[in-house]
Amino acid sequence: MRLPHPLFVLGYGLAMLAVVVLSLMPSPDIPGPEGADKAVHLIAYGTITFLGGLGFRSWDTRILAASTAFGIGLFLEFAQAAWFARSGSIWDAASNGIGAVVGLAAAAIVLQLFIRHVPNPKS
Repeated sequence: MRLPHPLFVLGYGLAMLAVVVLSLMPSPDIPGPEGADKAVHLIAYGTITFLGGLGFRSWDTRILAASTAFGIGLFLEFAQAAWFARSGSIWDAASNGIGAVVGLAAAAIVLQLFIRHVPNPKS
């Protein structure tokens, strides 16, 4: 397998679509500790940008993918604030942004490890 890989781009798109759909559905009443939803936001946006980081070829495109994910997350928080059954949160938006940065950083680490440990077939 080579990195970046198109399957990760597909995963990026599907994860983004899932987050958009889930963000605009009525909020489920799931019990949990206070602030647990912030971890879910961080994990979701971290996953999205991690997949984009492993899928897109250039750092310009990877950063654009992470910025797009964060921008959509910010838009969704505003949309939820206006939505009848949801409430937007600046803290959710902050978790989205932190997740995007963490996901991109994790992708950078994986790419560096991959470059170091996988022989180049062209050499």
